[in-house]
Order: sequence, then C-alpha cells, then structure tokens
Amino acid sequence: MVGLKRFRATGPSFADLVPYAGLVDNGVLLLKDGSLMAGWYFAGPDSESATDIERNEVSRQMNAVLSRLGSGWMIQAEAIRIPTVDYPSEDRCYFPDPVTRAIDAERRAHFAREQGHFESKHALILTYRPLESKKIALSKYIYADGESRRTSYADTVLFVFKNAIREIEQYFANTLSIRRMETRETVERGGERIVRYDELLQFVRFCITGESHPIRLPDVPMYLDWIATAELEHGLTPKIENRYLSVVAIDGLPAESWPGILNSLDLMPLTYRWSSRFIFLDAEEARAKLERTRKKWQQKVRPFFDQLFQTQSRSVDQDAMTMVAETEDAIAQASSQLVAYGYYTPVVILFDSDREALQEKAEAIRRLIQAEGFGARIETLNATDAFLGSLPGNWYSNIREPLINTSNLADLIPLNAVWSGNPVAPCPFYPPNSPPLMQVASGSTPFRLNLHVDDVGHTLIFGPTGSGKSTLLALIAAQFRRYQNAQIFAFDKGSSLLPLTLAAGGDHYEIGGDNAEEGRALAFCPLSGLGTDADRAWATDWIEMLVGLQGVSITPDHRNAISRQVGLMTSAAGRSLSDFVSGVQMREIKDALHHYTVDGPMGQLLDAEEDGLSLGAFQTFEIEQLMNMGERNLVPVLTYLFRRIEKRLDGFPSLIVLDEAWLMLGHPVFRSKIREWLKVLRKANCAVVLATQSISDAERSGIIDVLKESCPTKICLPNGAARQPGTREFYERIGFNERQIEIVSGSIPKREYYVATPEGRRLFDMSLGPVALSFVGASGKEDLKRIRALKSEHGHDWPIHWLQTRGVRDAVSLLNFE
Repeated sequence: MVGLKRFRATGPSFADLVPYAGLVDNGVLLLKDGSLMAGWYFAGPDSESATDIERNEVSRQMNAVLSRLGSGWMIQAEAIRIPTVDYPSEDRCYFPDPVTRAIDAERRAHFAREQGHFESKHALILTYRPLESKKIALSKYIYADGESRRTSYADTVLFVFKNAIREIEQYFANTLSIRRMETRETVERGGERIVRYDELLQFVRFCITGESHPIRLPDVPMYLDWIATAELEHGLTPKIENRYLSVVAIDGLPAESWPGILNSLDLMPLTYRWSSRFIFLDAEEARAKLERTRKKWQQKVRPFFDQLFQTQSRSVDQDAMTMVAETEDAIAQASSQLVAYGYYTPVVILFDSDREALQEKAEAIRRLIQAEGFGARIETLNATDAFLGSLPGNWYSNIREPLINTSNLADLIPLNAVWSGNPVAPCPFYPPNSPPLMQVASGSTPFRLNLHVDDVGHTLIFGPTGSGKSTLLALIAAQFRRYQNAQIFAFDKGSSLLPLTLAAGGDHYEIGGDNAEEGRALAFCPLSGLGTDADRAWATDWIEMLVGLQGVSITPDHRNAISRQVGLMTSAAGRSLSDFVSGVQMREIKDALHHYTVDGPMGQLLDAEEDGLSLGAFQTFEIEQLMNMGERNLVPVLTYLFRRIEKRLDGFPSLIVLDEAWLMLGHPVFRSKIREWLKVLRKANCAVVLATQSISDAERSGIIDVLKESCPTKICLPNGAARQPGTREFYERIGFNERQIEIVSGSIPKREYYVATPEGRRLFDMSLGPVALSFVGASGKEDLKRIRALKSEHGHDWPIHWLQTRGVRDAVSLLNFE
C-alpha cells in the first residue's frame, strides 16, 4: 500500500474562506452561516444628462427603499469596469458591397485595438441572515393550523426571504432598470439532456477570480465553495491565479455628500471592481451606538478636571460641541426611521499580471478618490482580508465601524450609469441576436447606437446647418446595410449621399437634373401600375391632385371623369399621362393636365411611356433642383416616389431618410404623408429618419406633437443657440431638461452628437476613420466633382482610385472588388 497521508492538505484552503454552500431556489444562494443571498443586474439613469433635481429625486427614492431594511440585512452595490471588445463579428453582418464592408471593418479594427475602451456594469447583491433559530422556534406555537406548525425553519426563512426580495425588487424597479440573476436551463446533446447555468454563481466566480464564464450547476447544487478553484497567495500584494491583486480602500468620508459624488470612478479607463458593502442596523441598535458616540464627544467638550471639580477654567472644545450636535441630529434621524444606519465598507479591487502596472493603476484610483474629498489608501497587511470582505455575501471580513445612514449611502453607491446602449438590435422584426446599428465612442466608454426603441425606429435629427448632419445620415445609411436584405430610400439635398450611394452600388438620381453620372435621364410613368383596386384608387387621387394644383376646383363631375378614364386605362396598352389626356372627356381636365404632358414643362419627368425608375436596395433621390421648381412640380413627383417606396416595403429591414425634412414639413401634402408614415410604417418594419436644420419650421409644422410621440429616438446636433429664447422652447417641448439643453449648447460641431431615447441619453462622436470619411464625409463641391470624374473614367472601380487620392493605403485589398 502507498502512504498518501503526507500528500493530503490538512490546512484550510481558499474554498474555506468563501461563504457559499448551496443553491436552494432559483437565484437564491444559501451561505455557510445560514444566510440567503440574491442578486440583480441594474442600470440607473445617466447622471450627465440629469439635472440636480432629478439626481436628488433618484437618491431620495433609493433612500426610501433602503430605509425599510434593518438588522440581518446586507446590501452590496458592485460597479464593474471591464474592457469591451464585443464589436459585431463579420458573420453577424450581411454587407452586400465591399465599400460598406470596408467601412465596418475599419470601425471593428478601431474598437478592437487597445485604446482604453471600457464599459461599466452594475450589480446589486442582497443578503439576509435570519434571527437565531431559538428565537424563531417559539413562533410556530402561535399558528392555529397544523400545516403551518409542521413547516420547517428553513422553509419559513426561505419563504420570508423570497417575499422580501420580491417586494424590494418592485421598489427598485420604480427607480432603476433591474434584472434578477436567475438559473437558466438549456438543452444539450440534441435535446437529450437539460443542464442548468446560474447567473448568480457566475457573478460570484467573477468577483473571486476576475473571470466571467457560465457556471454549470451539478445535479445536486451543494458544496458550492468549489467555485473558488483559483490559487490564492497571501501577502502585501496577494496573487490570485498568477495575477496580482490590489485593494484601494476608501477610509475617510467628506463632511457632506450629494448624489453621484463618486461618479467619476465610473469613467476611469481601467479594469476594476468597485464594491460598496452596507450592513444594516435596526433603529434601536443604531441609536445605542450613536449614543455611545455622543457620550464620547460630550466628554471632550470640557476638560477632565473641570468636569471633576465642577469648574470652568478653560474654554470648551468647539469641535467636540459640533460633533455632539451632529450626533444628536443623527440620533433623531435614526428614531424617525426615515433613514437606516449601518456599517459602510467601500473598496476598489484591481487585477493585473504586472506588479508595477497594478501599482500605477491603484495610485490613479487613489488620486481620483482623494480629489473628490475622500480618504483613500492602498491596502497592504489588510489586503487579503479587504478582498475577502468585498466578495458577495461576506459579512465578517474587513468591517469598518463608522456609521452612515441610507441617505448618504444613496449618494455614495454607483446608481448612475453611463448608458452603453443595447448590444443587440431591439427591433422584434429583426432576426434574433441581430447586431446593433453601429458602435460609436464617447470618452473611454463606447456606445451602441440603435434607432429602434422596441419596434419603432422613427428618428428625429435636428440642428443648425454645418453641424455634421449629412455625415451622420451617411454613416447611418452605411451601417444599416449590415442587416440582411436591408433597403434604404433617401431623399437628399446637396448630393451629400452621392459618394456613399454610388460606392455601395446604389442608384443616385438627380430629380429634375440630367443624371450625368448615371448616363441616362429619369422619367416616370405614374399610371403604369393599375393592377389592383388600391392602385387605381391612388391613381385617381393623384390625378385629382394634379388638376387641383392647376387651380381647378374639383367637383363630383371631375372625379367621375377621372375615375372612369383610370378604369378604362386598366386594359389599355398605353398608360402615359398623354394617353390619359387623350381619353378623358372633360376639357377642363385636359387643360389642367397639359402642364404635366410632353407638351408642357414637366413632361420630361411625368409623361414617359415606360417608367424609368427601378428601385433597388439603396436608392437616393437628389431633390434640390426639384425643390426649386415650385409646388406644382414638386408635389406630383414626390407623391409618386412615396407611393413607389411604400409598395417596396415587404417586411425586410427598411430605412427612409428625409434630409432637409423642413422642406416637406412646410407643405400640407407632405406633412400629412409624414404623419401617416410615422403611424403605419412601423408594421412594415420600416424606420423613418427626419433630419432638419430649421427648428422653427418643425415647430410651426403643426405635427410637432406627432414628431415627439412617434420619434422615440432624437439626435441633436451641436447648437450654440440652444439656450437662447425662441430656440430653447423647442427643446423643452420635445422633453429636454436644463442639463440636456446645456449639453447640446456646449457640444463640438461636426464631431459630437447627443442622442435621447426613453432607454437612455448619451453624448457621442462617430469615430470615423479615413475610409469612412472618404465616403460619408466627402460632400464638398470639389469632392463631388472629383468623384464624378473618377466614376466616368474608371467605372465600377472608382472607389479604389478615390481612396488612393485620399491617401488611404492598400485601397485595393481593402475593397477587394470581385
């Protein structure tokens, strides 16, 4: 036999230092001391966009929730700062052309590089330690029914805990966006086996080792301290799994606090875990401890011999008197039960494989904390104990004795998050796990921009001219191509979308121009499609509109004549406007429509024998020249284009971009069409993006309430006049507060953009590289002239030569035209 005794470790292991015993219910963890623990992920409002009043209200509501707890409860608020590298992979995107694919590849490479891009996540851990069983055991004798008397102590405690956390979760949900850490089941081996993974254990494992990966539960989920499988080396700088550990402890509090006093920690370009532990006390316990503190300071007010001999030989200690008064106020607050008191222990945990780099990070954290008025130190002898005390559910290690109340706690814990956007497209009409529209940056925290809020993607973009609106629209269009079978229909002014449209293989038409870059003219045959009753009804209304635009008052006789002729043309070979004029029987209608036939000024656009418009996946209409033709010519053309686009909406992801939308908002026909689109196109999986530089026209459009309600996503361009009277009122009408107006006013033109949705608010920049700028940011007259010349000279390969003229290296390999 082999003697194995000397190979067995008899001393305590790392697993003995963690408190986790077993999983007793969905998302409920039993600890070794009998405590029960549950956890949530949460996100608070963006403090950068909130006013002082809003931040104070959030803090007040959190205090109202926390003050309900007492002895036996512990809360741990965890703020985790981690690197973000989850840019959508190529296999999740369906870019149909090499140019938009290259733009996305450039952006993926930018965010994949180690440039200090980090994301914050927040978790809330609630632990309950029941009273001793001897005290609880007597309660079973007060029950009259036998079933209640037979209920075990463990079942009673679990029942009480589940009811309590359900109530607390409901209170938290009024202030925070919160999601419970639960156990989820998945099917493996072709449906033969059901396995379970627990999010709470996964989070606990992350807190211990800094590694986040799914934790598969055993069939009997007990003896769960095995999750502490890492190797721990104790010392002045402990090591866990060959990575050094540093703990920065906050050990001094300022004289007063305010909501978000430590929010700057949430913006650090470092990987860390900021743990705030608070152990609650009942009002009676808090008063007793505060009374001892009051007596200690009371004794310092007068010197010992003065108190002994009842004399007044020296002046009193003013600082001690102040502390006595403050302690008496604290006792009064504890008695009122409007706040709860407890022990607060905040620490920041950092990991790094390089000891010197870790020391630099810890020093940076300490300097930032001290700059906010707090005391901070880097733990040495107490490092291991401080680390263990930061683990979820640990009541015992590293307890700090000074008391604070829940009103201060609500100011100190990280409730206000920097919104990072939805990591997947939220639209339910898109395939599951579809990537977000695009990833942009703002400081050290990237942002995933989605136009959709649930199934509504309508977006309002507004700001003064020259602020970068055209560049933003072009990038949105380029990134929208990532969705399979995506369709884009854009109405442009100034040809700002021409480079991207032509480079992506789309069709760019200058309505009313010669379309020299396309080599052909564009003419429409609006009556070519009369196959259905809906088509014929639209054609009848369209002809009536043309007649009305010529100043003719439409009567029932006119309507009958138009409807009759449209019906006759259903089976006719020719369906041009000239054919309609030849067949209609009323002279007044003939004369009114003469303007739109080949003999009139608009015949080259509206009187073709066959329709020259073939809608593809990316279609841009340049309407600047058309807008200068007057209402009589503008309205018929755009109305027909709108009809063609509506018929193309077949359920695939679609985007309609209206640049300079103020031109359309000012006309009653287009205003009603936009109102209709905002209400009905959601069902067709189509988002409408309205971009306008004229805020006053949007204000006077008469549908500002529709724009506000139907466009949940609003993107504001920098506007230095946002706080001035007249402009300020518009921002207030769409729901902006004082702080948001201040952000818009102080933003940098052509660089920063401010997005506001019901889910969050964020200031961001687009992080454009040279490839993206060559196609979405080149809208100057000289650039457009050069692009047209290159397309005429090189045809399909012109983007390669365009990139080369812009100094982009490896343009051929980047685009890789097939």
